Amino acid sequence: MTNPTVPISQNTILIVDDNDNVRQAISRALQIENYATRQAENGLEALEMLGQFTPDLILSDINMPQMDGIEFFKAIRRNEEWAPIPFIFLTSAASPQDIQTGKELGVEDYLTKPIDTKDLVAIINARMLRSSEVRISHINRAYLETVTVLANAIEGRDQYTGGHVGRVTQYALWLAEDLFWPPDYLRRLEFSARLHDIGKIIIPDRILNKPGKLTQQEWLLMRQHPAAGVEILQGVSHLHDILPYIYHHHERWDGKGYPNGLKGKGISIGGRILALADVYDALTTARPYHPARPKEEVLLFIQSQAGKHFDPDLVPVFIRTMKKH
Repeated sequence: MTNPTVPISQNTILIVDDNDNVRQAISRALQIENYATRQAENGLEALEMLGQFTPDLILSDINMPQMDGIEFFKAIRRNEEWAPIPFIFLTSAASPQDIQTGKELGVEDYLTKPIDTKDLVAIINARMLRSSEVRISHINRAYLETVTVLANAIEGRDQYTGGHVGRVTQYALWLAEDLFWPPDYLRRLEFSARLHDIGKIIIPDRILNKPGKLTQQEWLLMRQHPAAGVEILQGVSHLHDILPYIYHHHERWDGKGYPNGLKGKGISIGGRILALADVYDALTTARPYHPARPKEEVLLFIQSQAGKHFDPDLVPVFIRTMKKH
């Protein structure tokens, strides 16, 4: 067993093989590609090492003394912490039964001895990329679940706007999809839509749930919620890109909105989309100060506000989008 020659913070490959020459050759090839490596002679030694660190990928021979690769793989998959680690088998061309057994256990990738360096690097790079994509997907889902719980908790304080966040999110995404936004931008828009009213946490319940018209002082406080939302989320690094969307969702195309009176394309595109979705939902649902208005009537109103309240280029697309749903 040897220590890595590059920092452990790099992607680390655990090489498990009873042949020292094979381990050293693989290790040299991977270190040239800027991977860190750790080595073990068999499955038992590798399991002991896994108690000390978690590799980014395991490369294991099948035929080894004490614990072979098949039993080692089974032990890995029985442990919840280790099960997600990508696993590649090393095997000889004369062991089709080993390959079949591995496939039945769920092993996807094999390298056949003698190992070609180009094949080794290509397969490991591809496997690491797939693993990274899965990890990012899981992280994104966790972020979205956290954002949804937080948004629902805030919305739950307002007895008049139940379901508002979910509907605004859906309307905004429908519009962005019809504008052919790529998936990453749709994800950002979804986060911003779910969190657009998070700043209302600063609004007292007596104002948030007031059945009548707000006083001037109460209205001034309500108008602070976009800025409050940005301040709350400022410390969350992965949400920085969406802060302008949240900050701008009450700005108007003609510059008469709040909090900063921004005008035209000085308003972020996400803010302009959220403004349409937010107003549409506010007018088509019952509020203490007005009944729900028919969809067709609201779309006519939005059309009349093109170039005033709303982006004149987005309005016709939004109207077509909403008529489809």
